[in-house]
Amino acid sequence: MLLIGSLQIFAQSDSTSITPSKLPETTKPLSSINPFSPTIGLGVGNFKFYGDVLDANVGTPFISNLAYDLHIKQRLNHYLALKFYVLFGKVSANERSLDRNLNFESRLSVGGFALMYDFGNFLPKKRSLSPFLSLGIESVEFHSKTDLYDEFGNRYNYWSDGSIRNISQDDPNAKEAIVIQRDYVFETDIRESDFDGLGKYPERTFAIPFGGGVIMHATENIDFTLGFIMHFTFSDLVDGVVAESEGDRIGSQPGNGSNDKFLMSSFSISYNFLKHQKNYEIKDFDAPIDYLAYDMDDEDGDGVIDFMDECAWTPPGVEVDEKGCPLDMDKDFVPNYKDDELESRPNAFVTPAGVEMTDDMIKDAYLRYMDTTGAFATIENRSITAGEKSKIQPKKYKIQLGRFTEAIDAALVDKFLSVSDVDIQEKDGETIITVGDYMSLNEAVQRKASLTRDGFDAAIVVEETKDGKLVSVGDEANNMAVGDEFASMDNTDKVVFRVQLGAFSKKQPKEQFNKLDGVIELKADDGLYKYLAPGAYTTIEEAAKQKINLALDNGIKDAFVVAYQGGKRITLKQAGVLSAAQESIKPNAKTYDKNKIVFKIQIGSYKNQLPVEVLTKFMSIKGVEQTQIENDLTRYTTGTFKTYDEAQAYKTTITEEKGIKGAFVIALHGDELIPVNQARELLGE
Repeated sequence: MLLIGSLQIFAQSDSTSITPSKLPETTKPLSSINPFSPTIGLGVGNFKFYGDVLDANVGTPFISNLAYDLHIKQRLNHYLALKFYVLFGKVSANERSLDRNLNFESRLSVGGFALMYDFGNFLPKKRSLSPFLSLGIESVEFHSKTDLYDEFGNRYNYWSDGSIRNISQDDPNAKEAIVIQRDYVFETDIRESDFDGLGKYPERTFAIPFGGGVIMHATENIDFTLGFIMHFTFSDLVDGVVAESEGDRIGSQPGNGSNDKFLMSSFSISYNFLKHQKNYEIKDFDAPIDYLAYDMDDEDGDGVIDFMDECAWTPPGVEVDEKGCPLDMDKDFVPNYKDDELESRPNAFVTPAGVEMTDDMIKDAYLRYMDTTGAFATIENRSITAGEKSKIQPKKYKIQLGRFTEAIDAALVDKFLSVSDVDIQEKDGETIITVGDYMSLNEAVQRKASLTRDGFDAAIVVEETKDGKLVSVGDEANNMAVGDEFASMDNTDKVVFRVQLGAFSKKQPKEQFNKLDGVIELKADDGLYKYLAPGAYTTIEEAAKQKINLALDNGIKDAFVVAYQGGKRITLKQAGVLSAAQESIKPNAKTYDKNKIVFKIQIGSYKNQLPVEVLTKFMSIKGVEQTQIENDLTRYTTGTFKTYDEAQAYKTTITEEKGIKGAFVIALHGDELIPVNQARELLGE
């Protein structure tokens, strides 16, 4: 009815002015706040006792016996509240002095009520903190015990030396006394023991609780309270000591004559059941709202206001119907201003341009929709001319022969070095051995198959990413089938020459080789770090030329040529070039007497005295020799062997049986230390 009324108003002539009148309002008051809703709370805190046992200044009230608080509060007005509560906990004291040794523990049960004043008549109503004072009256029930005996029934006797023993210090058999410890189990009832002849006194009394604290208003219904209440009892019997108490247990320090009291420090949370309701006004309309009078905009200018327009954003000048939608004469859902065929047959299929589709056009649309072969796909042909950069970066592939974090088997090192294009990199603590550099995955897989046939079983194809990481191309690519024509890509019988810079027992800094780039470093399991110049050569002449260049350009004069064949290192004599090598590489080389070359095991080098644990190990080895060397060091060696294999076997015995892990083989020509590899070559090993 409201909508019909609105349409009728819209149908009036434009000469009628519609002005919305001020609508009458009515106010409905809601129920006011009930100020007498109860509050329930639960708290936890500590009891600190103040009485005849133990000086009141000893200890802290915040680290004492645990206590619990359960209470109900009822607010009387905006500044007073009545609180009913029960408390449960224990009070205790342990006094140890030259005058006396007393202890007690009492279980308390307290119930009472108090009046709380929170300064509400001075403070603002909306506040987050409220200080308060509290005063009340309560009933206290106590049950006190003392600890006089240990778990075996021995009575505590406190001696002047500070110890506790099972026999009194004045006893004739005091020499037989043994030291005992308190078990802190309060097993003796003080009232039943009747130490002072007070009889069966009542174990209950009244008390006046007085104190204060602060209330934190977390929400309208939840409060947190921090309180400190001192409970002044009307009894002096809680700790079992009164002013009239006397005897050995009291000593020369009598009771203080005042009633006992205890302090409760607590933290509690409380919830009140108050329903917070506010007065607000509900506006009632006595007349229907004329929405059309409020919204007369027509953003697309088609003569139909936006409130009634079902087709917004109609282009300018397009004819529309009463709903503001463009006219569609043939009802094909293509408006006239877009329709290329205004009189399509009823219910006929049309193109987006409104043209009726033929059977062939429908078939063609179906085939394009269902096509999975790519027959109807749009193909773009593009030629890239010289100088134009392709956005697609080519992939790079390598063959990884191994990845190691520890020392590499010495035989495996020679096998790697026998491959001419091997590349050895140190990355993130790993030694990565790769060969080749391919732009085609097929070529990389072919090379991998060839290497596998030559005994490199761990070879896999990897892709080098933009950041230099090597990632496997996956099992499927690595296991691609290749033909037999690729079986001989690597000729294992071919001799490969390299230039070795040296072999050392310790890792060498880069400066050792005068900043030579691309130095190959390999740590073998024989304990040596092998260093080779970059590059591999097919002839001894090329390797000799590189050795001379290293001496001239980098000052590396101790380099020498080594040869590899069939996955093993061979001598230059076996390579058939020893004489040529001597003529072209070492025309002025020093001559050595083979009979003076020996191998020894170096077990250490030290300055000054040997550490005790090292000396103990050396004394268990026969034939240890000492030799003074440079930098005030003493070299310690053992054994003398004519062949490297004998020395290596003895070195293994030293490391495994004697526990000297750093032992290694050295070679001597007389008293001169020479490289082990050079010694082996001179001996023809």
